[in-house]
Amino acid sequence: MTIKEGFRLILGRKKILLIWLITSNYCLPFYVQAQTLIFHELLPRPATGEKEYLEIINVSQENVSSAGWHISDEAKRDNPSLLPDYILGPGQTWHLETKTLGISLNNDAESLYLWQPDGTLVDSLSYTKAPSGAIYRLEGDGWKWLDTTVSLNSTTPATSETITSPISKATSTLDKVQGIVSALPYQLSSQYFYITSPDNTGGLKIYCYYKLWPQLQLGDLIEVSGTLVSTTQETKLNIKGPQDIKVISSNHQLKIKEITTSDINGLLPGQLVAIKGKVAAKNQSTIYLTDDFGEVLIQLKTGTELKNSNFTVGEKYRIIGLIIDNNGRRLVPRQLSDVQKIIQPTTTSATTTLDLSTSTTTKTISPFTWLGGLLIAGVIGGLAYWLSKAKGIS
Repeated sequence: MTIKEGFRLILGRKKILLIWLITSNYCLPFYVQAQTLIFHELLPRPATGEKEYLEIINVSQENVSSAGWHISDEAKRDNPSLLPDYILGPGQTWHLETKTLGISLNNDAESLYLWQPDGTLVDSLSYTKAPSGAIYRLEGDGWKWLDTTVSLNSTTPATSETITSPISKATSTLDKVQGIVSALPYQLSSQYFYITSPDNTGGLKIYCYYKLWPQLQLGDLIEVSGTLVSTTQETKLNIKGPQDIKVISSNHQLKIKEITTSDINGLLPGQLVAIKGKVAAKNQSTIYLTDDFGEVLIQLKTGTELKNSNFTVGEKYRIIGLIIDNNGRRLVPRQLSDVQKIIQPTTTSATTTLDLSTSTTTKTISPFTWLGGLLIAGVIGGLAYWLSKAKGIS
């Protein structure tokens, strides 16, 4: 082999290596888009009375089971923990205390890893110097530290986000809110329910990791004590159990706001609304409803007993539900009675229009007239025959 041929071989291999590096870097984002479960939020350095936790979110459009998934921090990367079995709906977040996973988040520096059942690493994150009481959360442009301290009687937390529920009056350590129960526990999720302000100008998610609830009914006016946390899409009140909920009175009428699809983006999460439209498409747990102004996504939750088969494409419905912000506004009905099929009236009687310029008058002849005519014709014919015979004889 000549020196020139050797250089050509080396250059050829460099080109192959370069092509592989470029294509592998471009392929990585496409793989990330195909992820289902990823890290969403964590609290590495809790303030007094709080517990260290992390949250995982399902970013796919399908239900995902956590069976067989593994998680670890940097210290246990070679011996990860198995996630508990749980099914997350599309866009649903999963709140986990780190001690239940055998993980301890360091205050100075830490890394977390998440593997799917086939052993593929699907997500990881790292941070340094966790501030006390601050949440580390995945925002649209990356991970950010958020200070969740709330001022007395203020509806604006120290973060750049705004608490969207006008029903809240917050303190710095314990928040108390009042509202009317608009969605019961286990209707939309086993870990949360919704309350709505009496005038239906906003709502709030009440969240309990332990799934412990008192006996509640739609229309109950309640007072709830907990920790107000502003998440990526909405504000929620975290509570520890039924002792944090006090029923003040019952049988309050829930106000329902009639809307069109053009109103969706101007509404607040937790508002109770009703909309009319035709089903344009359906896909497992989602329905697309259209009216004269646009389209809205209707999400069907398992606890509502509503199924894809309850809807027919092309038919018109009136659907009541809560406005939820989950990568875009959507409507979530709470129960079977929230869906009403609109029966289109059908015209069975024909209308007659008289056109004097072109119409001709047609008389209807009775069967008796025809019968009389035949009898007369028969008599005349018989008489003629008799006369002809009489004439021949004479």
